[in-house]
Amino acid sequence: MSEKGIRSYEAKCLTELLGALVNQEEIPKWAREPDWGRLYKLADYHGVANIVYYGVLGSESKELKAWKKKFEERFHQAVLSEERFSSTVPLVLNSLEQHKVHSIVLHEYRMRHFYPQTDMRATRYVRILVEKGKEDTVRTAMEYLDFEQQESRTQGETWYYKIPGILIIFQSSMAFTNKKVKKYFSLPVKDYKRENGYRYIHSFEPEEFYICVIACAAESYAKGSLDIQFILDIWFYYISVYKSLDWTAIYKELSYLDLGSFPDYIIKLAAYWFGGMLFSEEDDFFDYMERYILSKGVQCRKENEKLLPLVKEVADFYKKDLKHRRRKQMLEWFFPQMEYMSTMFPFLLKYHWLLPACWVFRLLRMGGQQIKLRILQKGRKLKKREIDFKRKGIGIKDIKESLKKLRKKK
Repeated sequence: MSEKGIRSYEAKCLTELLGALVNQEEIPKWAREPDWGRLYKLADYHGVANIVYYGVLGSESKELKAWKKKFEERFHQAVLSEERFSSTVPLVLNSLEQHKVHSIVLHEYRMRHFYPQTDMRATRYVRILVEKGKEDTVRTAMEYLDFEQQESRTQGETWYYKIPGILIIFQSSMAFTNKKVKKYFSLPVKDYKRENGYRYIHSFEPEEFYICVIACAAESYAKGSLDIQFILDIWFYYISVYKSLDWTAIYKELSYLDLGSFPDYIIKLAAYWFGGMLFSEEDDFFDYMERYILSKGVQCRKENEKLLPLVKEVADFYKKDLKHRRRKQMLEWFFPQMEYMSTMFPFLLKYHWLLPACWVFRLLRMGGQQIKLRILQKGRKLKKREIDFKRKGIGIKDIKESLKKLRKKK
C-alpha cells in the first residue's frame, strides 16, 4: 500500500477514535488495525495525542504496546500543563491588573473550559492581547513573577517563559491578513467589557468571541497551520454555546467579514469528524479540507481557495513579502551600511559624506573583478581545448592549415 494510502487510513482511524471519545461511545473496532506509530505521530503533530490515550487505555493490542507509553506521556504532560497554567494565569492577570495594563486572554486558554475535563486539552501556551505602548509595563509585571523574556518566533509577539514549561505570549494587536477582520478587531482593549472583579482585565461578548474563534480558524486555515486540536476546540465550544448565541447578529457580522463559506464548512467538518453527522453531498469537499488540514496546507490548496478566498490572499501576501525581502537583500548587498563600508574604507569614520562615492567605487571594483574572472575562465577553457587537441595529435598548425583548405574550396 502506498504511503499516501496508509496515512489516509491512520487519519480516518484517528478522527473516528476522537469522535467516539467526544460522544462517549464504544471505541471503534476496525477491520484492520492501524499502524500505531503513524497514528501517534499524526495525533502528536496535531496536538491530540493526550486525548487518544483515553481511547487506548484498556487496549491490550500487541501492535499498540510499543506506542501506548508515548500516548501516556502526552497525557501526563497535558495534566501537568493544566495544573501549571491554571495556577499561573490568575497570577499573571492579577499582576497586569496591579500594573494597570488593559488585557484580554485570547481563545486558546479559554477553550479548555468547554471540554468535559479541562486537562483533556493540551495547553502549550497562553496568548494575551494588551493595550499598545505598554511593553515596558508588561515586562515589569512579568519580571515580578520571575518570568524571563525570550526571543519571539513570530513578528508582533513578545514571549515570556518560566520553568517548568510555562509560556505566555503577549501581542498588542490581532494578527489578521484579511483587512476587514483586522479592522473589526482593532478596537482598543479597554473598550471591551470588563471581566467580573477586574478593572483592567477584559473579555469579548459571547457573539464577539464566536466571531473571533472563526476568524482565527480562518487565518490559521489560510496559512496552513490549522490542526485537529483547533477543530476539536471548535466542536466542544459549538455544542456548548449554539443554543445561547444570537445567530442573526453573528451571520450578519460574518457576511461583512468576507470569509466565504468557511464559517459554515468548518462547523460541518467538525460535526462530520466528531459529531457523527453525515453530509453525503459534501464528501468530496470534506476530503479536500481533510487533506489540506492534515498536510498543513500543502495538498488541495487550489480547491480550498473556493471555500476561503483568504487562502489565495495569504499565498499572494507571502509572494509579495518574499519579493520585498529579496529586493531589500539586493539593496543591502549593493549599498551596505556604514558599519560594513567603514571596514573597507576606514576614512569613512571621519568623512561620512563620502559613503555614496565609496558605494560607486566598490561596485566598479566588483564589476572589474567580474570581468577579470570571466576572461580567466575563457582563457582556461581555450587552454583546455588546446590540451585536448594535443592529446588527439592535432596541433595549432594543423588546425590553421585545415581552415586554409576550407577557404580555398569555398
